[in-house]
Amino acid sequence: MRRNQLSFFIYPFVYFIVRTINQWRKQESITWGENATMMMITIVIIYLFILLWNWAKKPYQWGKNNKKRA
Repeated sequence: MRRNQLSFFIYPFVYFIVRTINQWRKQESITWGENATMMMITIVIIYLFILLWNWAKKPYQWGKNNKKRA
C-alpha cells in the first residue's frame, strides 16, 4: 500500500465523528454500535478496493510461466 493511499482511511473516522455529533446535536440516543460497525465496514471496503487497485495496476509478464519443458 502506498503512502498517499493511507489518507483514504481518514474518511471512515470523519464519518463516525460527524454522525455521532449529529445524533448528539439532535438529542437522539447515540447508536455507538451502529456507528462503529459502519466505520469498520467502510475501512474494510476501502482496504479491499485499494488492494485490488494496486493488484490491477501491476503488469502481468506474459510468457514467464509458459515455457515448455522437455
